[in-house]
Amino acid sequence: MIEETTPKTDFYIKLASEADMPSVLVPFYHQDTETTVDGETGEETVINVGDPYLVAYTPDYAIDVVGTIQEPTGVMLTDVDGNEYPEMAALDGWHINLRLVGEAKRADAEALSDYVVNPEPMTPSRVWL
Repeated sequence: MIEETTPKTDFYIKLASEADMPSVLVPFYHQDTETTVDGETGEETVINVGDPYLVAYTPDYAIDVVGTIQEPTGVMLTDVDGNEYPEMAALDGWHINLRLVGEAKRADAEALSDYVVNPEPMTPSRVWL
């Protein structure tokens, strides 16, 4: 009997910083353009307008920018009212969740393999509903 595996739909991505998003997630960014036509030659020129921006939701995928993840240190603190709460510390990296809805962006998602992490145990800090 051949066991079928379900294609991966959720990708947990860890970048060094937020500044890495535009260069790593290029296929998920959009650049507005403007076309100009030379009055003498009729030649069209396409120029970029503004900065590229992340397109977080399409019919093919959804991106949840988690950002910095905080984790309890094991130390309990007390606020001014006497309530205890856990001390939190930031984990390294900038975190993003990507969910594929179809196959259209699968190659782009799988090309991020150098940045994909698998939370251990498999309990990510933020999940899709």
